[in-house]
Amino acid sequence: MRLLIAITIILFMSGCATTTTTKEAAFPDMYSDVNRQTMLIVPIINETTAAEAPDFLNATVAQPLADKGYYVLPVPIVNNIFKEAGIIDGAQLKGIPFSTYKDKFGAESVLFIKLTSWETNYMVISGNVTVGMEYILVSAETNNVLWSYKNTFVLDTSGSSGNLIADLIVTAISTAATDYVPVARRVHANAVTTLPVGKYHPKYLQDGKVKNVIPELASAPVERF
Repeated sequence: MRLLIAITIILFMSGCATTTTTKEAAFPDMYSDVNRQTMLIVPIINETTAAEAPDFLNATVAQPLADKGYYVLPVPIVNNIFKEAGIIDGAQLKGIPFSTYKDKFGAESVLFIKLTSWETNYMVISGNVTVGMEYILVSAETNNVLWSYKNTFVLDTSGSSGNLIADLIVTAISTAATDYVPVARRVHANAVTTLPVGKYHPKYLQDGKVKNVIPELASAPVERF
């Protein structure tokens, strides 16, 4: 009986475990071509009503990618170039050949970021900020998807002092006054954990066996451009 119970527990735990795969298995093209280090980030695709959210995301996206060993074309300059052409949302770029980004910007890869949710939730004694993101990195040379990721990030803004009235006040204030820049930073940092490192990282081409990619999050149903 004890053996049966032990086996049942093991099977239950294994069934609940999250399936992961290696970076190389999930994103093989990131290891087959070494000339994909210059990255262009196009304007955020905003599917929410949070008009200012793309500004927070644009201001925080370059650093985590640079830390991963990539040369990121200056985001403010790139955005200004697009604005002069009348493009303020990445959805306007649909259908443009990827080779255009290489010809016009010298980019070897293009990163599209889609904001699917940006919500501040306040429920009396609990609160949170929910941010849904999808990323897709495409080769400007082959048109292949190099890396993709999707997830929803929730920042808890609840008060937990044990005093109900105090917690109500703290939760209301902290939820309303949330600094979204740190939220955006944490979302990007979470996403790039699955991104293979680039040429300017000391572990370049050495992280392929790292097993931290959840297949469901790495197969984001992001629209092809």
